[in-house]
Amino acid sequence: MDASTVEKTLSCDEARSGKLGLALSGGGFRAALFHIGVLARLAERDLLRHVAVISTVSGGSIIGAFYYLKVKQLLEGTRADGLQPCAEAYRTLVRELELEFLPAMQRNLRILTFADRFDNARMLASEFSSSERLAKLFDTCFFPAAAGDGRTLLKDLPIQPAAGVQAVAPLLLLNATALNTGHQFQMTGGFVGETEPSSVAGGTAAMPRLPRLEMGDPALSLRQRHRLHQLSLGEAVAASCCVPGLFEPFSLEGLYRDDQGNAVTVRLVDGGIFDNQGLVALFEEHCSHFICSDASESLQWQPQPTELIHQVAMRANDIMMDRIRHETMAELPRERPDRYAVFTLGEDDGSTALGADSSDFLQALRAIRTDLDAFSDLEAWSLMYHGFSLSGMRLGEATADDARSGEGEDWRFRRIEALADDPAQRRRLLRHLEVGSRQFLKVFYLGRPMPWVVIALLSLIPLGLLALFIYLLPPIPRSAWLVLGVIALTAVAFIQNTRIVEWLDQVQWLRPVRRKLANTLRPVGATMLLGALGALSSWINLRIFNRLFLRYGRLRDQSKPRHNMLRSSGNL
Repeated sequence: MDASTVEKTLSCDEARSGKLGLALSGGGFRAALFHIGVLARLAERDLLRHVAVISTVSGGSIIGAFYYLKVKQLLEGTRADGLQPCAEAYRTLVRELELEFLPAMQRNLRILTFADRFDNARMLASEFSSSERLAKLFDTCFFPAAAGDGRTLLKDLPIQPAAGVQAVAPLLLLNATALNTGHQFQMTGGFVGETEPSSVAGGTAAMPRLPRLEMGDPALSLRQRHRLHQLSLGEAVAASCCVPGLFEPFSLEGLYRDDQGNAVTVRLVDGGIFDNQGLVALFEEHCSHFICSDASESLQWQPQPTELIHQVAMRANDIMMDRIRHETMAELPRERPDRYAVFTLGEDDGSTALGADSSDFLQALRAIRTDLDAFSDLEAWSLMYHGFSLSGMRLGEATADDARSGEGEDWRFRRIEALADDPAQRRRLLRHLEVGSRQFLKVFYLGRPMPWVVIALLSLIPLGLLALFIYLLPPIPRSAWLVLGVIALTAVAFIQNTRIVEWLDQVQWLRPVRRKLANTLRPVGATMLLGALGALSSWINLRIFNRLFLRYGRLRDQSKPRHNMLRSSGNL
């Protein structure tokens, strides 16, 4: 069964009375933003407060955890405004999500990972990894705690509803993949570990498993209990987001031993390697109804596939993951016929708000990057709006009760509708979304002169230093200049030879050599110098180019959304 052909077969009334599972797929911040639009629609249909299990992967884990903390405050009665659980309260939560998530995301976590000179030096000279740095950023930017060391701990996640509160307290499942076994590794407020193999998840009983460790199990050793109780929400989310090749695996030590009693180091990578939709966990939790928000990257046609080793490996991985995705989606009608709804990013959402060229916008959204860098307002609101429109169409017409409870309210992302009457604004939006498919140097493809002016000015600094250096040097013989020129040309040729660079990246023994070299140079301050240079480069990117990209992606027309436009498109 093709994932793109999964249709809506979910009755909202039945879903409210059953065990409703919500799956938020991976796909970086692109997925997180798409999910916000879906959550807004589910809040309008009064489905959110009936969700019993939230299964998240990668980018879905970021927004899922962000949303879960708000639900926890609501049900435990710890909100400053005294808001009580009701249908309107969940719409308030998503409105807050819409407002608060964007500035945190626009800090650009991918670049921010390398913006601290001390952590850069630690990554060069010790076992401190980029995934640990990412976990620190998640704890700081997305999940800070008011007390303690400022981190939200995993053990504190279980919701304890306030007295008299009659509401569904959802279970949050953060999914990663264990390199040790190849199985799904789950982290919740109550346990961490792998589940038993199932017909959906695959796997074999012959492979050793990393069994679930319950947070409150008295049989845990002192070391196990200490590590579990120190595990933060940011660490769990980082483990779910560790894209192989971009971040090092997240390591967990002190939890398991093998049959010989030797310590086992659990290495976790992106949960999307095993199941990028998050559906397997819902199957294992025996949900009766399913909603899947799928913003994962779909396999795209390539007329001229590359021959480069690294890119061929990535393409092969994409093919494998696409096949797993289709097989998992095919389980929905077999597991729970007539009890599921799937919203897949890039599908026709029935919206006419962006005019006759809406198909071009859908293609641009399908191609937009799955990354952890900063997304502009135009990108973010377009993704939210698409998730909102698509889920509305898939869930069918709103009932009279839905309309009375807030269907069609003023969501901030619906300002995208204001572009419909202005062809110039619409073209600008499409251009911005098309550029959004690029991972690097996006600001230089927007047709604006300022980034190039900045580059020209910045280039004057090293050129000036080089000229000063040459001026202060004693006369250099022509033969020496010739040798320097040959060395420079050789270096450029070597750097440009992608095959050599990729081969070097794959040589395992280079990593410990790099560590040893860094440890040798650390006493003379070399690692601090390199860390400072990396931080300076990140600072320039964040303070200049990231700001320019976000500035060019602001929505100029701040007019309010027009409800009649969406209603006429058949989405509501």
